[in-house]
Amino acid sequence: MLLLLDEDAYFGEMLSAYVRSSEYAERFSIHVFTSMDEGVRFVEQTKEPLIIMVHESLMPLPDAVFGLKPGCAVVISDSAREGGLLEYPVMFKYQPLDRLLSGITAHYNEFCAGEPLRGNRGAKTVAVYSAVGGAGKTVTAVHLAYQLAQQGERVFCLGLELLPSRSWYVQDRAEEAESFSQLLYYAKTAPALISSKLEGLKRKHSDCKFDYVPPSMHLKELAEMELSDLKHILQGIEATGMYDRIVIDLDSAPHAVTREAIQGADLVLWLLLDDCVHLSKNAELVRSWTAGERTTDWLHRVQFVHNKNAGQMANRFETYGFAHSSELPYVPEWKGVGRVEDMMSPVFALAAAGLVRSGGEGSRYR
Repeated sequence: MLLLLDEDAYFGEMLSAYVRSSEYAERFSIHVFTSMDEGVRFVEQTKEPLIIMVHESLMPLPDAVFGLKPGCAVVISDSAREGGLLEYPVMFKYQPLDRLLSGITAHYNEFCAGEPLRGNRGAKTVAVYSAVGGAGKTVTAVHLAYQLAQQGERVFCLGLELLPSRSWYVQDRAEEAESFSQLLYYAKTAPALISSKLEGLKRKHSDCKFDYVPPSMHLKELAEMELSDLKHILQGIEATGMYDRIVIDLDSAPHAVTREAIQGADLVLWLLLDDCVHLSKNAELVRSWTAGERTTDWLHRVQFVHNKNAGQMANRFETYGFAHSSELPYVPEWKGVGRVEDMMSPVFALAAAGLVRSGGEGSRYR
């Protein structure tokens, strides 16, 4: 339960409307009081844990409130200063509401580590891959995550490229550059904490509305990532109960983590280009990964997709073993782009989401 103590009635109405119409409705019921006396009486009558947001002008809180030991308390300030004590952090009142609530949730999960706030959703994983760079993995992953979010799903986009396309994954503050490093640290040392720590590491894409952790700044760190690290990260994201879909933007290099992500995903969109060298490399990798395997069940979850389809084909995909039937369109406007924002294509996004909505039926390797 979220309790706001603030004499600013307009802010209270705005926050209440946002909570009730956003994903936070799954985690919070909100009560707003402009009078400290009324708020304290409510606290005294409430038995369940509370997150108390109190405006700095109403501090200090009465001793009666401290005696009731609420879940946690956060001070909101009209100035942009942040800090405060560990137990009572100060947060800027007029920042975007999703960031304010994310910060409050992260503090609650930290302060009450035994009972982190969780949702009740079950996430399915979609991995986007191609064995050759330049096939459009990141563009496809971002468009897919964007369109699924537009269609009402809660989406987490996980970038695992060794050299990430950072322009798609904005970071506003310098400390956000180390967010993935912190996530990987928890995966290695305390995986059970990932679901509670994630709230403080992730951010929401301002335009595309999916969640993500800014990609790693350290090439060596990703190169040395282990299978167990990936499993722990995915399990931690799923354990939050806040997502319907996890979209993984994989690296082209066929290392063990990439293979694990592909074989463990609910659906793989494996991108192919109408290029003989590109098709040969992808076919060789599939043969290498399936040679000598007792079971290739994971291949039934792979959808081979002809990306950048311009209508006329120079190669027969069947010749390389790909029973082609799925495709994504060629977008002429992408020949030269000055900003990634100019690459957002509603037509491409709808086509990408259509591949997922179809239930994964489509191209297969033969």
